[in-house]
Amino acid sequence: MSFRPRSLRAIMLLYVGVIVAVLLAVRGANYVIIHDALNREVDRRLALEAHEVTGDAQDGSIAAMARRIRTKERAHESADLMFLLRDRAGRHVAGDLRLAAIPPVGYSDFGDGAGVDGVTHGRAFVKRVADGATLAIVSDNDVVDAFDARLFQAQWVGLAVASLLFAGGAAAIVWQVSRRLRAMQRTVDAVMAGNLASRVPVDGSRNEFDRQAMAFNAMLDRIDALMANVKHAARDVAHELKSPLARLRTRIAALERHAAGTPLGDESSAILAETDQVLEVFASLMRLWEIEGGQRRSHFVSVDLEQLVHEVGETLAPVAEDAGDTLSVQTTGPAVLSGDVHLLRQMVVNLVENAIRHTPAATRIDVFVRATGTAVEIGVADDGPGIPVDAHDTVILRFGRLESSIDRPGHGLGLTLVDAIARLHGGSLRLEDAAPGLRAVIMLPNVP
Repeated sequence: MSFRPRSLRAIMLLYVGVIVAVLLAVRGANYVIIHDALNREVDRRLALEAHEVTGDAQDGSIAAMARRIRTKERAHESADLMFLLRDRAGRHVAGDLRLAAIPPVGYSDFGDGAGVDGVTHGRAFVKRVADGATLAIVSDNDVVDAFDARLFQAQWVGLAVASLLFAGGAAAIVWQVSRRLRAMQRTVDAVMAGNLASRVPVDGSRNEFDRQAMAFNAMLDRIDALMANVKHAARDVAHELKSPLARLRTRIAALERHAAGTPLGDESSAILAETDQVLEVFASLMRLWEIEGGQRRSHFVSVDLEQLVHEVGETLAPVAEDAGDTLSVQTTGPAVLSGDVHLLRQMVVNLVENAIRHTPAATRIDVFVRATGTAVEIGVADDGPGIPVDAHDTVILRFGRLESSIDRPGHGLGLTLVDAIARLHGGSLRLEDAAPGLRAVIMLPNVP
């Protein structure tokens, strides 16, 4: 399975890792090249000195080589070089160098064990010369090693500085991009919560982020305008229909009174009930549009949900009892948050009424409130037939109803209103299987 970074931070970490690896490879290669060049230069110098000592073919005797070595040592031409010339029998002929054993012919390194005074690490060049003699030249590499160590340190310091610069630059890029993305995310969250007036901040720099923010804001302006047109058209239609329907209801009610006790009166009662349902649907839709528009945020005050739920329980307990059900309220202490008290009350009432309406007699209905450090949980649970899990999302939709409940009273807006009220308060609605029955749970942020 291949690794694919999926976040900005992961991408930047991968980028910094690749850059550091490349820098490490380049710095390492530089060190190796320079180190090798220094060694080659030392070997070249040893070879040159050996050539100067041995001389040409016409003057390559042991005596001549000894004279040249003494001349070099007296003149201090090679202060960091030491010479040793031995004859075929291994006797010392010339040179200040003293070695316990002659190194092998060619180039070789040595350390403290070689016994060279004042040299902890050196390079030796041994060559067979005329008459079976042996010439050994030793270079004191302590200075070269010190330079080599400094070079190694410089490479690491350069790598560390470059890595810090790249890491700092990447962190600054991540911070800047994340800051603008968080601002956009806050705007998206606000719009999703119903605040269509929220916009992404623009700093006027006209950079890529500003242009993206302006394009996003333009899109929101367009959506806001379209939503406003739809809402106004729907509201106008509702208002245009509401007045004729209200007058129609008044006339049907009058007709029902005049025709009481006759077949026409019974039909008038049925028509009146249908008209009331239509008016109820219009009222619910108007309330839903008002909630989704976010205008009710101006009515937010501090609300004690524990007290509110107990009041709803006391009000609806007789209704549940008349239906043959049992209603109980359980709370875990004060739960205070900022919200619209009327909408929050309607939210709880809708959940309880749904439980009463859609369950058989002798159903137990429990209303509960649980407060934590960051959230308040409000729920209504029953032990009735429940709702299939795959239909939980359907019943929350506008006019969403199960086929089994089509013949029952209602218009499929109760849970839609509950969900809209929860989202208006920054919360959410979820339906759970109570096994048996249904549990409707609302999570609200515990922010007074």
